[in-house]
Amino acid sequence: MTSRSLAKTPAFIWLVTLLAMGHLMLVTATGRLRWDHVAADAALLGVAWAGPRTRRFLFGGFPLWLTGMLLDSQGLWLFLRGPIHTGDLWVWETQWFPAPGGVNWPQWWSTRSNVVLDLLCGFAYAAYLYEVFLMAIFFFVKKDARFEKLCWAFLVVNALGVVTYLLYPAAPPWYILDYGPGPANLAALPSPAGTARFDALLGINYFAGFYARNPNVFGAMPSLHAAYPFMVMLFVWRDGWKWRVGTGAFALLVAFSAIYLTHHYVLDVLAGLAFALAAFLAVELAFSRKSAPMTVSMPLTPGGDTRA
Repeated sequence: MTSRSLAKTPAFIWLVTLLAMGHLMLVTATGRLRWDHVAADAALLGVAWAGPRTRRFLFGGFPLWLTGMLLDSQGLWLFLRGPIHTGDLWVWETQWFPAPGGVNWPQWWSTRSNVVLDLLCGFAYAAYLYEVFLMAIFFFVKKDARFEKLCWAFLVVNALGVVTYLLYPAAPPWYILDYGPGPANLAALPSPAGTARFDALLGINYFAGFYARNPNVFGAMPSLHAAYPFMVMLFVWRDGWKWRVGTGAFALLVAFSAIYLTHHYVLDVLAGLAFALAAFLAVELAFSRKSAPMTVSMPLTPGGDTRA
């Protein structure tokens, strides 16, 4: 059974329906209900029940919805995380990726910002998520199987990231610059860090609002900002050098921006790239096994004659 046919089965549609309704009940019971929760759940139900044309989107839209709910609900299970690491990444970064003057690169860039880089890196940090959605829509319109693959890989890489945040909660560079490497300050508020300069230059509050809703300050490792555009590059790699150069350049810009804006270390970026590659390979393997043709062996009659 193909992914599209699975999305049309009553069992899958009812599963999606129950999850959407269950999520709405969860956010209401925990006092977190917002308009975007209602919109996302209503959109999922609409895709599932509106008819066969919209249902074609369901098998890819469903993992996108799951990803949103997973990231939005992080605050519910932060009590499960292990000891919070504040200074070890800072020390390792300084030892393994030293910048001039014996400091690490986020620390080095924190005192050398300029308007051009603020605008360029701020744009990259604002656009990294939209690139995934635009590519997903592009694949969907083309009726390309990479639509479902990209959406499921997006879920996988985020799930890997959230699990790592629980197993190895780590402070980002901006936290060390503000609070130092001592015991974790659990009252520390999320910060836009270097992206605040982008907001100030344009007279907006985009990043201030975006990070104000971040429930997890100690989620530096891995950098999902770096993971998303690298994963997009992997999915379009076969389309030729123009796609490779365009998506590769953007992936490099986002990776640099993560460090320049003091949101992540080089180590976080490398981990994000590794997680993106793992998600890409896992989904490719899963889809290749699902679409592999079944071989049916027919017994031969004596003499090799296959006639009945």
